[in-house]
Amino acid sequence: MNRRAARLRIARDLDRIDNTEFEVKRGNILAHRGLWSDPADKNSRDALVAALDLGFGIETDLRDSEGLLWISHDPVIAEDGAIRAAQFFEDCAVENRNGRLALNIKADGLQHMIGDAIEAARIPMESLFAFDMSTPDALGYIRRGFPVYSRASEYESDQPFADVTHGVWVDNFTGSFPQVQKAIELLDSGHRVAMVSPELHGRPHEALWQEILRNGLHLCAGFELCTDFPNEAYGIFGAD
Repeated sequence: MNRRAARLRIARDLDRIDNTEFEVKRGNILAHRGLWSDPADKNSRDALVAALDLGFGIETDLRDSEGLLWISHDPVIAEDGAIRAAQFFEDCAVENRNGRLALNIKADGLQHMIGDAIEAARIPMESLFAFDMSTPDALGYIRRGFPVYSRASEYESDQPFADVTHGVWVDNFTGSFPQVQKAIELLDSGHRVAMVSPELHGRPHEALWQEILRNGLHLCAGFELCTDFPNEAYGIFGAD
């Protein structure tokens, strides 16, 4: 199906529902490593809790060190201030939040540690997804019952396990990948989509956000946006 036909099908589907129910809610705006103004605060407990307090979804990184599970993008050094993943999941449970959790997996073989921590915090699996693990490792997450997202970008043309994954992380490293066109195709085929906003790669975000608006992606219940600017995104795409 070409882009125009897919867009028209989405539009026809939206005409049959109350669109205000499907404008991007806070929980579908994924605050990239929390809510912060100083990049040094990314993935800190304060940044993550601040995003939780406002009802945003969160994208964060998980890895292990010395038998423990941590929230950290880079290898963990004991004195670097990283927080335990168990603490983060407990904070999510205390907030009784509705936001989506995007768990960026930074090491292989963590599915049981992460699954046990999620179960201990009584966080429902349907409120989260795991992504960015190696393809063989993804099978272990699927077997454990995790919703898993595959990836699409200018370097990743095929989505493995499309019949058993729950969505697609749509990235754009160089600015050359047609993210919106790909998102339309995926949404039309029944996939959820989490789109990476350009500022995560050091590029301006305004043009992509306007393209999202023009194509009505923010009106699709399965659309999520990962951004460093969650408050700004909610002001443009959101609905209470």
